[in-house]
Amino acid sequence: MDIIKNQFNCDCPDKDLNLIDNYESFRFVFEDINHKRNFLPQLIDKPTRFLNNNGKTKCNYLNLSMYSKFDKAKERYYQLSNTFPNIGKSIGTHIANGVLDFKDGMVTDEDQTTHFGLYEFANADLKKKFNILEKL
Repeated sequence: MDIIKNQFNCDCPDKDLNLIDNYESFRFVFEDINHKRNFLPQLIDKPTRFLNNNGKTKCNYLNLSMYSKFDKAKERYYQLSNTFPNIGKSIGTHIANGVLDFKDGMVTDEDQTTHFGLYEFANADLKKKFNILEKL
């Protein structure tokens, strides 16, 4: 994570993180699991979008949004699509699941919607661990 910190001039991660093992997770993805944006943090995908943000805000956009419960992930997707009709172009059109372990990264605490952020380790390859479940 030091490479990310130096590259984007932010102190990441900026919060306490938890170790994980056998952590079932759900993520919004594009139809092709190999799509380049499926497991790419927003700050890395579109760094110019965050030029005026401080380090703490930038850090929040270096994790991958995930959910621990399938139904809560779907519910959140539909909430977002009601507010942002083209959300599928940004975060994907499908939901995938996989089991994370200690080699993949560290996570933030879950919120009430079961959302958490994964700060992925450089050598993790999540596309090999996730399978698309259904179209949203």
